[in-house]
Amino acid sequence: MIKKSIIWLLCIALLMPMATFATEENLPVLEKPASLSVRDGGNNDIILRLTQPDSIMELIGAEDEIWILYELDFKINDGPWKFDKSWDEVIDTDGVIGYYESTYDAMNVVASLNNIGHDEKNAIDVPIFPESLGVDAFDFENNTYSFRFRYLCEYDAQDPVSEEWGYKVVASPYSETVAIGKGQSSAIPDSLESPLNLAGELKTAEDGRPSFHFTLDIPQSVEEANKSTPVATKLDWKIGDGSWATESGVKPFEKADNMLSYDVDVDPIDEGGWGEVDIKENTYYFRAFFSFKKSDGSIVNSPFSNVIEIGSPKFYRNASEWAKTELERANELGLVPEILQGADMTKPINREEFAELSVLLYEKVTETESEPVSPNPFTDTTNPQILKAYSLGIALGVSQTNFAPKTLINREQCATMLFRAIKAINPEGDYSVADVKDFPDQKYISSWAVEATKYMSKMGIIVGDANGNFMPKATTPAQEAVGYGMATREQAIALSVRTYDKIGK
Repeated sequence: MIKKSIIWLLCIALLMPMATFATEENLPVLEKPASLSVRDGGNNDIILRLTQPDSIMELIGAEDEIWILYELDFKINDGPWKFDKSWDEVIDTDGVIGYYESTYDAMNVVASLNNIGHDEKNAIDVPIFPESLGVDAFDFENNTYSFRFRYLCEYDAQDPVSEEWGYKVVASPYSETVAIGKGQSSAIPDSLESPLNLAGELKTAEDGRPSFHFTLDIPQSVEEANKSTPVATKLDWKIGDGSWATESGVKPFEKADNMLSYDVDVDPIDEGGWGEVDIKENTYYFRAFFSFKKSDGSIVNSPFSNVIEIGSPKFYRNASEWAKTELERANELGLVPEILQGADMTKPINREEFAELSVLLYEKVTETESEPVSPNPFTDTTNPQILKAYSLGIALGVSQTNFAPKTLINREQCATMLFRAIKAINPEGDYSVADVKDFPDQKYISSWAVEATKYMSKMGIIVGDANGNFMPKATTPAQEAVGYGMATREQAIALSVRTYDKIGK
């Protein structure tokens, strides 16, 4: 189906001559309009929103397109419909538009749909002004204005009595009737659901510049809202640690002609937004939302969708050179929890962060969603990932009621939690360490960590320094000051990747 960009050509449509492609032999079947809605335009006007079924769009979009007219009808209060024409007889050579211009001098009563650009949902907006209804101004407090519309298709026919040639008309059933004014509630919603399942990919333009393509799912409630008022799909964005466009007053990206769409292409340079796009050095973040403007000028925005990122992860720029390969693999495998995304990779990792890292490893390997322990035994955290780690036996509390989520974790604690994660993944595995020699600094390893440190060393997941020392923890104030024995975030992620490679599927 051909979708045309929105260019409102109502005046041209009323003035240009009509070509008639239909004949008595190939008359189209005109389906009933998909929907009609009415809203206050806010400038002493009424906006009718006409939505066409696919069959009508196929007729006007086909290579041998057939000219289809829309015909509006109205009534005020309980009065009669203004036009209500049967179209049974042959009309004169001026056709439908000529008939209305000569009989009623009515603006926007009839026009060709072929000359009007539709949005991706087959909808157009038609403005109705007071003079179109023969009144000086709309009085919504005291009057009710009702509307309906249908499709017409003209074809050449001969009058059986006069034998003169003219136009005859095929008409569709009328749309549902809509009304605005006294006693009528607005069909315009006060809120919108958020977009679902936002996904994006990096693409390359013809000249080699990077661009982006996004897809999302539109809730049915938003589809229905778009039948009443134009709803736009918009993309909020930020680069690296910068602010979101919507927070800094910068215009978000949107579909051409500001329409509702399930996909959006973004060429930042063409949009004048970013200058040079550097995928290798920057991370670009996106989140989608829906938006529309009410007749009073206020804006209704939906909540944001999920956030996606394209480009170089932020921790890649701050990571040590030795860690980059494993960090890239962790990102590909989805082993970097959200809590660590954007964090300084060279800083020590705390208990909360490592618990999340371990749970994510468990869920990726087992392909199962773990459950948080309930009730929560801790008074210092409600993080569901910590409660999952506790339920799996990966992370224990520092007491019966405290987890100490912000306490830094050292290498022997790190080894122990990963060891527990491995045992949770494969409870029946062989975890013997009888043949593993002691480390040169074995005396500094806590008794409860001996089995875990030796097993992780045996598996090649955790290695010591050049002298074979495990470096389990800080042993002097000076060592503690420089983080000796503390596991950094990049080290922890690297350990998670190595564990995945050893035991993952």
